[in-house]
Amino acid sequence: MARLSRRKLVAGMSAAPWISEPKLARAAATDPVLVLCGHYADLIRHGEALLRRWSDREAWLGKHRDWFGLSDDEQKRLPEAQVLYAIDAEYERCTRECVRVLRRLRNVPAVTVAGAIAKLSIAAEAIEPDDYPSAHRVLLSAIADLRALQRRG
Repeated sequence: MARLSRRKLVAGMSAAPWISEPKLARAAATDPVLVLCGHYADLIRHGEALLRRWSDREAWLGKHRDWFGLSDDEQKRLPEAQVLYAIDAEYERCTRECVRVLRRLRNVPAVTVAGAIAKLSIAAEAIEPDDYPSAHRVLLSAIADLRALQRRG
């Protein structure tokens, strides 16, 4: 499986809103896919927060410690920079967990329409629309179809 990039991790944030809907929260108790998708959404949010912390800290270092003028060795020795390395390590753990969840999702069948929608929504976020525009539109259309069917049923 391809490595999940930071860009795709942040892009996956938009797959998260479904989890806050009360109907889907109730369905999570009966569909393990929803639990996995909820975990994935939590990881996405955590990853985004880590990226913001990284950015804020790097900006501070640039302003107060001439971060961008330092050599790699000087950056590594700077005490105030150690938090960057801790953030990076946590981000890598988060990214690896996202990949593990995606792998598990391949093997866990959805038992509700909401689960199928959640699973497809995560796939739609992982696919770069510019790389596969037609396939991405078909996937989004299938998600919309399932949502419409769910409302009718």
